[in-house]
Amino acid sequence: MPEQETLSVQTEQPTIKLIFVVDDDKEIGTLIVQVIEQETPHRVHHHLTGTHALQAITTHTPHLFILDYSLPDMDGLELHDRLHAVDHLKDTPTLLMSAQKPPMREVRQRKITFLPKPFEITHFLHAVGTLLNEGLL
Repeated sequence: MPEQETLSVQTEQPTIKLIFVVDDDKEIGTLIVQVIEQETPHRVHHHLTGTHALQAITTHTPHLFILDYSLPDMDGLELHDRLHAVDHLKDTPTLLMSAQKPPMREVRQRKITFLPKPFEITHFLHAVGTLLNEGLL
């Protein structure tokens, strides 16, 4: 009697990544957190100011920054620069969101992905997936 081959099917577990959302609007921040947590395996930390995000990187290493351009203590570009000045975060991708148009030349120079508010959730999730090198979510 010939031996039967057993096929083992391994399902690859998704890598859980940490995303920092920095948006001073609690409702928008909460919505973004809920969308990411419901549609992806990732964890999200929401910060209301750039200062809080800068403090949090001393104990956490995010894989993606989602920054509002208009923050109360600094703009999203300044926060991006300060976050990326930290050696182990210098290559962390950034998604910049705003209802007002930031200086696009500066956005492009920093290789930041920009998403204007309001946005479609599918466009947002696509941008997050692309920046995390996951393709479409």
